[in-house]
Amino acid sequence: MGFTLIVISVVINSLRINDYNINITKIRNEKDVYFKESEDSPITNKELFRGLDYFEIAAKYKVNARLALIDTLSIVKVLRNDGKLTKYKRFANASFKLDNLEHSIVLLKLLDESEEDGSLFLPFTDLTNGKETYKSGRYIDLHYKEGQNTMEIDFNLSYNPYCVYNYKYSCPIPPRENFIQTPILAGEKKFFQEE
Repeated sequence: MGFTLIVISVVINSLRINDYNINITKIRNEKDVYFKESEDSPITNKELFRGLDYFEIAAKYKVNARLALIDTLSIVKVLRNDGKLTKYKRFANASFKLDNLEHSIVLLKLLDESEEDGSLFLPFTDLTNGKETYKSGRYIDLHYKEGQNTMEIDFNLSYNPYCVYNYKYSCPIPPRENFIQTPILAGEKKFFQEE
């Protein structure tokens, strides 16, 4: 009986992982199609575009972070690559464990967004920047529901800012407080446009 339960558990877990991988792959494929075909694509030469490059999907980079909401109004002026500044509210500190290290980052909310809108922004840097990934960092979009004290942060969904593909875009540069002291080998890699 015990062996049967173990086998069933392994099969169910395998199916969950497979579904997760299929879902991430679908998201990546849809983005490639959008970049190749959309009028709003940041890609300058769509004829040569062969798709984005990603790290292998790895479940270890889907972390469950503990949230500590920031009750007081704490503003951070985030520098953009064109020298402009955008004001964000520090919404919550998120703490998680990865590679046997405890990490803490801040989740941001645009200052002019309403509190009812649960959209959060995580711009971050890590030990891959300038090597495997874009030198100035990557982003993750998150959604907060009132009352949450934990949040899943999936680095497999991390993506490059549009200024990576096209210099005409203005992109926020992750604040120093969002440097993660480990290589995040997940999500989008550096972009190389074929000539």
